[in-house]
Amino acid sequence: MKQSVSYYVQEGDTEDSIRSCLKQCHLDGIERLVYEDIPPEHPLAAVCIGCHLAFWPTWLDFYLGNEKRYRKDFPTAESLRRTFHGTTRKEWISYIKGNIRAALAENPEYLVWHVADCTIEEAWTWKFHYSSRDVLKNTASLFAEVSDVVPDTTLVLFENIFWPGLNLLVPDEVNYFFELIGRDNVGIMLDIGHLMNTSPYAIYDEIDGARYVKAVLDRLGELADYIRGIHLSCSLSWEYRNSFERIAPHAPSGMQIMNHITSIDQHRPFTTAAMTPILDYLNPDFLTHELFADDYSIPIGKVNQQKSALGI
Repeated sequence: MKQSVSYYVQEGDTEDSIRSCLKQCHLDGIERLVYEDIPPEHPLAAVCIGCHLAFWPTWLDFYLGNEKRYRKDFPTAESLRRTFHGTTRKEWISYIKGNIRAALAENPEYLVWHVADCTIEEAWTWKFHYSSRDVLKNTASLFAEVSDVVPDTTLVLFENIFWPGLNLLVPDEVNYFFELIGRDNVGIMLDIGHLMNTSPYAIYDEIDGARYVKAVLDRLGELADYIRGIHLSCSLSWEYRNSFERIAPHAPSGMQIMNHITSIDQHRPFTTAAMTPILDYLNPDFLTHELFADDYSIPIGKVNQQKSALGI
């Protein structure tokens, strides 16, 4: 199992400076966040194990051409360009291909692709226009339009989120998705924190969280074999998820949206060994410590706290 830390490389970072951080955490490399459509100015293939591709929390209306709906979040051509790097589906798909090529320049063993859709309003109301099957069907369609740039030797790991999409809650939907994808070099990047956020009942501590994750995995049965990697973090947001009105604020600011999402998706380090049996059970090829940093650096202290707690 290769262990890494999720990291958006900063200006001034060098291979040596990153290796120094990795040595302090006893990690094998980084999972580099690559959101641009041109190769990074400072390639770090020597320390890069995987790459997380750009993602769009809300994209399905734009992809399907449902202008009446997507204009709520993107009322102008400029707002479309800021988000989708163009005003047409064709331009967006071209950007996605460029983003994949930029990530591949780092020679990663795997790429990570989010599978979900949620508008700004839905992030508060939790009343979703599209079903998980809608998201899965159209993600597979979108992937088919860009997958020609992905070599067979590179894994594509689709990540679960707590909105409609690949949330892993219905085994038939997981099977449906991978039948549509129809490739061998694919799998699941299991985000533990995201999965904890789907619990319909109270999760107050890490033991509760581990119990819930195990129950979901038991339901998946053999489909759990698709899990090749894990994003490891803890999210104990039950109280917050049940504290806010299911009404979207009027014209929320970027900071309001960010605070709301990070209150749900907390990316805390595990502080107990509760999740160790899950890791032993899955025995993933890749384990990424995906933790919020207090600044823009690699969160060495939090990584070591999590590794120590879990005995890894």
